[in-house]
Amino acid sequence: MVSINGTLLFQFINFFVLVAILAKFAYKPLLKVLEDRRNKIASDLDNAAKARETAEKMKADYEAQIRDARAEAQAIVDKAVKQADKEAQAQLEAIRAQIAREKQIAQTEIANEREAAIREMRNEVVTLSMAVAEKLLQKNMDPDMNAKLVADCIDQLQTHRVKGN
Repeated sequence: MVSINGTLLFQFINFFVLVAILAKFAYKPLLKVLEDRRNKIASDLDNAAKARETAEKMKADYEAQIRDARAEAQAIVDKAVKQADKEAQAQLEAIRAQIAREKQIAQTEIANEREAAIREMRNEVVTLSMAVAEKLLQKNMDPDMNAKLVADCIDQLQTHRVKGN
């Protein structure tokens, strides 16, 4: 059993005085430090959440800018391809037009050459006919001689035609 004597009573009083002193000088400041620490941690967590939200927003903005830049780059590439196609088509049309003009010029030159050749051949036929007529008029020939002279003229015409080609 416990006996209550002056030492025990003095120890109780000492304990309660110590608890009162600690409560007044140590417990309240300790609680204040703990509360301050709790508030700082809560503030840091809020700041971290805000920073995360800001970072996510910035990330979304950057991704949107990247998408826009890619879309713009693709639009530029598409425009350049279309422009190149248009220019190629225009060049092809110009080349086709040039070929058509050159073909027309060549056909005109061929037609002119043909007309010149026909005129020359007519002149030769007229010249040969005149020569034959002159020979016929100079000689008084019989029908056999006339037939031979006409055959010779035809042969000369064919010879000139072969030489002309």
